[in-house]
Amino acid sequence: MQHSIDAHILPKEIYPSTLRLGGRNPAGDEISFTNYYMELNGRPYVAICGEFHYSRYPEANWEAEINKMKASGINIIATYIFWNHHEEIEGAYDWRGNRNLRKFIELCQHSGLYVILRVGPFCHGEVRNGGLPDWLFGRTFDVRSNDEGYLQYVRRLYTEIGREASGLMFKDGGPVVGIQLENELNAAAALWEMTAKQGDEYLSGGSRGSEGIRHMRRLKELAIEAGLDTPIYTSTGWGGAPVLEDEVLPLYGGYAYTPWSISVQNPKQQPTREYLFDSYHDAGVAGEFAPPYPKEKYPFACCEMGGGMQTWYLSRFQVEPESVSAMSLMKIAGGCNFIGYYMFHGGTNPVGDSGYLNESTTPRITYDFQAPIGEFGQIRESNNQLRWLHYFLRAFGDRLAPMSTVLPEGAAELAPENTEKLRYAVRTNGKSGFVFVNNYQDHVEMKEHRDVQFSIHLPLGNFLLPQNNSLTVRRNASFMLPFQFDLSGLLLRYATAQPVTVVESEGRSTYFFVMPEGMDGEFMLDSDDIGSIETDAGTVRQDADGSYCIVISHTASGMIRIHRPDGTETRIYAMTSQEASMLWEVETEAAGGRKRCILFSETPLAGTTQGLEFFSYGAHEFSFREYRHEGDGLAHWRGDTEGCLISAAREGWFETYHIQIPEKQIKMEVKRIHDHKMLVSLGQGILEDVEDVLLQVDYTGNVGYAFSEGRLFHDHFYNGAPWEIGLSRFKEAIQSGEIVLETTPLRKGIMNVAADASMAVEQLFEGEQTAVFHQVSAKPVYRITLISRLKEL
Repeated sequence: MQHSIDAHILPKEIYPSTLRLGGRNPAGDEISFTNYYMELNGRPYVAICGEFHYSRYPEANWEAEINKMKASGINIIATYIFWNHHEEIEGAYDWRGNRNLRKFIELCQHSGLYVILRVGPFCHGEVRNGGLPDWLFGRTFDVRSNDEGYLQYVRRLYTEIGREASGLMFKDGGPVVGIQLENELNAAAALWEMTAKQGDEYLSGGSRGSEGIRHMRRLKELAIEAGLDTPIYTSTGWGGAPVLEDEVLPLYGGYAYTPWSISVQNPKQQPTREYLFDSYHDAGVAGEFAPPYPKEKYPFACCEMGGGMQTWYLSRFQVEPESVSAMSLMKIAGGCNFIGYYMFHGGTNPVGDSGYLNESTTPRITYDFQAPIGEFGQIRESNNQLRWLHYFLRAFGDRLAPMSTVLPEGAAELAPENTEKLRYAVRTNGKSGFVFVNNYQDHVEMKEHRDVQFSIHLPLGNFLLPQNNSLTVRRNASFMLPFQFDLSGLLLRYATAQPVTVVESEGRSTYFFVMPEGMDGEFMLDSDDIGSIETDAGTVRQDADGSYCIVISHTASGMIRIHRPDGTETRIYAMTSQEASMLWEVETEAAGGRKRCILFSETPLAGTTQGLEFFSYGAHEFSFREYRHEGDGLAHWRGDTEGCLISAAREGWFETYHIQIPEKQIKMEVKRIHDHKMLVSLGQGILEDVEDVLLQVDYTGNVGYAFSEGRLFHDHFYNGAPWEIGLSRFKEAIQSGEIVLETTPLRKGIMNVAADASMAVEQLFEGEQTAVFHQVSAKPVYRITLISRLKEL
């Protein structure tokens, strides 16, 4: 079926923003804004923000996890500063250990990442009271207001944050480029956790905050007074939250899973509209996005695109990886040039002096969030799908950023439940661009679309994509296809594959593309400046008009070599989606500066200043491949982990390395006490010579609890997925060497009150209930460091 879209438009009108934001650092780097995107040194800069809460993660592991985020394509780390994590007891601030904000910011800078501080005072983040300390309540003033009694405490908090982050602002040469003020003011509140839960007692001050814009302005003044002076100030813009006009960049988001919409009376979530194409920066499009200012006034920017979601007591689900990558694609297609994930990295709630610091709707301890990087550093499938999109934004974001969004006729009338219509849109400047396709919808079973072609109408004429074949769009697929795409001076008319990144060296450039699952890669090239073309897979055909059509089967990756008359060469490496999920683009230090490496590895990795770090879950030997142009040097990695053996061999286009380290035997005994209770006895030295030991618990129940000597140290709301516990996180808690696992019953039925109960109400359950542990296992997590030999030269 042919799908038509009229992209016969003029280039988008882009001009300096009215936002009074921006700034320059001592090195001369400058941040500024147009009405459509952020700029770095006068060029479009696509921000890729990932949320990571330092106070929910061990300080000793921050650097490794920050490097994982960078390897995942993140260029800005956003973090909440939870007030009650730092001043749980009035007047007793704690910035030590896992609460060492300054060290966290410095590590981000060391890794070359920018930082946005979400300073509150109210944060939410599923933390107790939304982060406001217990002692702040029962006062004569209202919280989240301009009451001077409240503001004096806010001033003190901001002053403390300013002291900890002193000298680390962008203007001082530091990495802190942004401050988010408050969170969801006038839009959302949090339970006051000191009250009985049946009462639904919310924070005072109108619960959601009061005085709107006046309060936001006062918070910004207090932040600047405290030294929190940055090029960017942000605030959440959804739910009717106040927007401080021309002073704050409003931020948005979206989630596939919305547990706050679930109640006992309404236990089933309805599909969201997040997976219908919209144009967020076009006043002429009547989409769901309707801000209190002209759409084209500010860039559309996000801070809370669902990187996953935390299970809530009444809402148990498993987040599909496709929901995360499709969310990113939809926002970018709609004109978002500033993306932000909540969460990108999961964590663990600390236990405070006054008790648990979680919100009562969520688990006491775990805050894994099913994020692209898990609570114990696990790289999830959603991460594998996001990386190639992030690498594209890093390599080609300056091309995409100025392009307008064009929707096909009837797009605004689509409902989330509609599975018959193919969902697509275009971003273009009137000459070149990208076709975006999405076939994922939360809480709806989508159908496959066959025999798909796109008829694109441009000022230069109309053309079909693809011309020679048709496409099959599989269920839950989301992707973008380029047209009129520049390849180092060659014109790629279109490709049925998604561009990812490019590697250039003297006389050669290699463009990496990923073929969507089940879709052959068809590359149509103009004949200008081409001597000859060859490929090691697929076919090459020259048409009557001189253009070249190269087709690579989606079943195997293939290289296309384009020889230029001047002796240079342009290559296209078309990857299967499976191979692309193993792609890592990292930076390491090398002789003469930084070196960018293109690696393929099933074992997660990150770049460091010295070389590479791999994080292997269970396997003590593995292989990875590195792509380098011929003549770029010999094999140059050596092991820096005790007992590490490394061998290398050239295989086709890649240098292949095989890594082997001593195997760790996990000594652990599991004893069943009851079906619902297990005793796990840990062998001595179980955490020696490994990064971590990941306990995997397969069970069926309602809530899982992990105790040691009667102390709860981890928990889990059952959702059908295995419960994972990284033991190194809890070294102190498990010193006895014994863990007791217990689960409460998962019930399907009715709860009645006994008719003859004389005093305390007795509840009687009728129906099916299950509380059983099926299996408990453990695997070592190895951390292997490789040093770049080039750095030694």
